[in-house]
Amino acid sequence: RVAGAALDVFRPEPPPPDFPLFRFDTVIATPHIAGSTEEAQEAVGVRIAEQILEYLRSGVAINAVNMPALSAEEYRTLSPYICLAERLGGFAAQIAAGHPRAVRLVYSGRIAEANTHLVRNAGLVGLLNRWLSERVTLVNAMQVAAQRNLAVIERHHKRTGYVDSVRVELETETALTAVEGAVVLDRPRLMQVDGIQCEAPLSGHLIFMKNQDVPGVIGHVGTVLGRNNINIANFSLGRREGPRPDGPQEALAVVETDEPVSEEVLAQLRAHPAVKLAKAVELD
Repeated sequence: RVAGAALDVFRPEPPPPDFPLFRFDTVIATPHIAGSTEEAQEAVGVRIAEQILEYLRSGVAINAVNMPALSAEEYRTLSPYICLAERLGGFAAQIAAGHPRAVRLVYSGRIAEANTHLVRNAGLVGLLNRWLSERVTLVNAMQVAAQRNLAVIERHHKRTGYVDSVRVELETETALTAVEGAVVLDRPRLMQVDGIQCEAPLSGHLIFMKNQDVPGVIGHVGTVLGRNNINIANFSLGRREGPRPDGPQEALAVVETDEPVSEEVLAQLRAHPAVKLAKAVELD
């Protein structure tokens, strides 16, 4: 037996006066008007407008019904790392070789203790939008990855050399590419590529190079870009630490330019015998 019931939602709104349950003293019926008052409707409208503006500015939908929920406090914490993960994903996709089979996202520091679902999705957005013609978003990123048999793995570590960092490891049938970044002064920065330290911006027009650590490479890059009237905005270098092998040490460079570089310019950069790889990277 039912000892009592409290109802505030009915199929017809408002319910008819002769509604059968109203005749029982053990039934409490309250009017379903809390969200229908003028004050409530105005407050709801203002909040929806604020959330739409936030989505248009950042791409993050707060309280969306078809993606992980994000409170205002979580949004403030995660917003810079959502941007960082997307840029890292886009960077990895453009320098990697081969067809993607798996992607691992590794979170270190305080970010590892947060709800990282949207950060994960942002990394996938950066990756997949570089390979696919269809539009990938924070909402459908995991679904698109599953449809293409792309394994997605997350790992959380509480300690790191940086306060907080995100690493994207992209595995293809031929190689593993790992890029790591951090948020510095509210801006996403590249910190490491394939185990080599190299701090560089994650925005604009970039050239990514792998080369042998020998004299003349930097001068060659400057000469080629100058000959093609391309201005260098930033030049970041790094080389593998540890004992030198029998030959030259492995090094890399990330060059930011004021305009995109053509395949012809990249071919000129590769003409130096010490340059093993030169690719253009475009990040919004």
